[in-house]
Amino acid sequence: MKFRWLFLILITASIILGLNYEGWAGVVKSSRRMSGFSIDNGHYIYLQSYRNPVTDVPTADIQIVDVVENACVRNGCLQTEYDRSAYSLSNQAAEDDLLKKTLTIRHDLGLNRLKVGIQLPMISRKNNPDGSETAAFRLSTETEPLEIRLEQRRIPSVLRGGSSAMDRAAMRLIINYNYGRLTIGDLNNYRDAVSKYSIREVRLSPNRRNLVVLIDMTQPLEEGVLQKTFVQSLALERFGA
Repeated sequence: MKFRWLFLILITASIILGLNYEGWAGVVKSSRRMSGFSIDNGHYIYLQSYRNPVTDVPTADIQIVDVVENACVRNGCLQTEYDRSAYSLSNQAAEDDLLKKTLTIRHDLGLNRLKVGIQLPMISRKNNPDGSETAAFRLSTETEPLEIRLEQRRIPSVLRGGSSAMDRAAMRLIINYNYGRLTIGDLNNYRDAVSKYSIREVRLSPNRRNLVVLIDMTQPLEEGVLQKTFVQSLALERFGA
């Protein structure tokens, strides 16, 4: 009898875990090929790729961002769209495809000799009950920490007990620094096929005037989930710095 109850408990636990694919299924993480600031520190590039765990087809995407505007430059944010016949293509080939398409843009913006920037030390992090998270970074020993609060709203898909055809999520960053506050993003701007966001790191431009916030963006796959990097940016002059 005891063994029967133990068996039932194990089966029930497996079903519960199965309902939350983010908790049990494999996590595919994109690999970074290239990232950094332009020569004049005004633009940032991030190139990444991954392979679909079911079809084995590579996908690469590139983000070329105007740091002050926190927006993609014209034709600067692209993603490959291969069919299943491209399974023999390498990740590097997919990345090279996007590099060729953005060759002129990268040259004109001074992204041919990248400046990596300075990764700011994260000195605290807190996950809040409402799904938001707060992280503090040391920008200077002479000033108070830079605090970033990531707020998000999620609409789950039917497969996850929701009413949407696919997972959708919106986010915004509330940044406090030097007695000022800046909000980036809109909680009403939902992105399709995204289940959640999380702060990963912050990089300071070499001239110490601009910041990029690298966000982990989780997207559902046919099996498991994909974790990609989403770039957000700002100029410190907006805080009077």
